[in-house]
Amino acid sequence: MSVRRGRLEKLLVVKKAEKDQASSEYQTAISQFETEGQTLYELLKKKEQLDEVLQVSLQTGIPIETLKQQQFFMGNLEKNLLHQQKKVSHARAFMNLKEEKLKEQSVECKKYEVLDNKEKLYWKQNDLKVEATFIDELSILQYSQHTNR
Repeated sequence: MSVRRGRLEKLLVVKKAEKDQASSEYQTAISQFETEGQTLYELLKKKEQLDEVLQVSLQTGIPIETLKQQQFFMGNLEKNLLHQQKKVSHARAFMNLKEEKLKEQSVECKKYEVLDNKEKLYWKQNDLKVEATFIDELSILQYSQHTNR
């Protein structure tokens, strides 16, 4: 009794490879999103610290030239924050797209696994029927030879 390696099993190997590829792409997208998110977090933290320093400086007194520099730096920081927020949004959308692709590949792979298991079960049952038929024929042959003596 042998289990046949059918065409569905070969397709299943291809589908699993596609699923693994999609999983790898999804993990890369997650990593990219985390990197962009961490950069945004650091920029926000830097802005918060700059705001605190500016508030303390305004309380204690600050030269106009220093105030202008801090305002200029704050403006640049705001531009960087907006740019980074767009990058985070893009990375999130890309990650979600890869997640959907991974889900689709997982469903496809599962379908082929089910079909492959059904095919293996069919062939196993078929082999059992052939074996039972062979045993029946053998026993009939032995019985007929035994009764002819």
